[in-house]
Amino acid sequence: MNRFISELTRLYFLPGQEWQTWQPSESGEPAYVMEGLLTPEVLAERLATESNVGLTLVSPNGMVRAMVISLANGSYWEQLAALYQGVQEDFDVPAPAISVSVEDGYQIWFSLAEPVPLQQAQAFLNALRLKYLNDIPVARLKFRPGIEDGTNVHSLSVLPLMQALKEPERWSAFIDPSMGSMFIDESWLEMAPNLDQQAAMLAEVETIKAEDFQRVMSIMQAEPAFAGTPVENAARSGSDRQTPSLGVGSHFTDPKSFLMAVMNDPQTSAHDRIEAAKALLPYFENLKAQ
Repeated sequence: MNRFISELTRLYFLPGQEWQTWQPSESGEPAYVMEGLLTPEVLAERLATESNVGLTLVSPNGMVRAMVISLANGSYWEQLAALYQGVQEDFDVPAPAISVSVEDGYQIWFSLAEPVPLQQAQAFLNALRLKYLNDIPVARLKFRPGIEDGTNVHSLSVLPLMQALKEPERWSAFIDPSMGSMFIDESWLEMAPNLDQQAAMLAEVETIKAEDFQRVMSIMQAEPAFAGTPVENAARSGSDRQTPSLGVGSHFTDPKSFLMAVMNDPQTSAHDRIEAAKALLPYFENLKAQ
């Protein structure tokens, strides 16, 4: 595994990380196609051929590890720099990574040591918006995974990696935060980034430990600025490790399929699996009697 892929995996990949490809749709929003597991070999091939690849940010059981905020306009560099410094000084967490993107301007990347429920990730991003980016129109921001702000939440559950355009030639890349102001007018590179240098930048980034993330959520919960936001409920949902939320997703169209998924989900508590089995028992007894 090359160093760059190794660092991406260390910081941003979920267990069993899945990936997607996309094509522009008639509406202008990308249309995503699930491709399966993102192995180092697949990613190396995609990078070598400059093909698009997007990380699926939300696992099948609703967990998130990587979170990214994009600022579409280079003139917002000062606000992004304030966010970058603020999370370190106000919450004592490791410095996030910063990138420039051919489509999304500046991006700031947060890495979690352990995945958290989607609701907590969304609440964290929304709280950062309120604290550091409140003077920027929401239309100029993108949150991945998406928050409930009227944007296409589904498309924002996919994170494009290392985008490139051919005409004119433009490349996405991680950058040294001290050089961020150099990209105010053009938030991209004009040549392909050196992947060894990219790996060296990411090697200096640390993940946010689980206890530190929950501490930050508790601090946000206590701040008056976040009154009436989802932060309090999301923080509470992660504070009780004995009663985790079900991890089977929300794509079911009938009760039987849902209960079957709960009963067979090894990450669901034994109590909930037993209760699901009890609820399904009459159904199977009826099948035997037929």
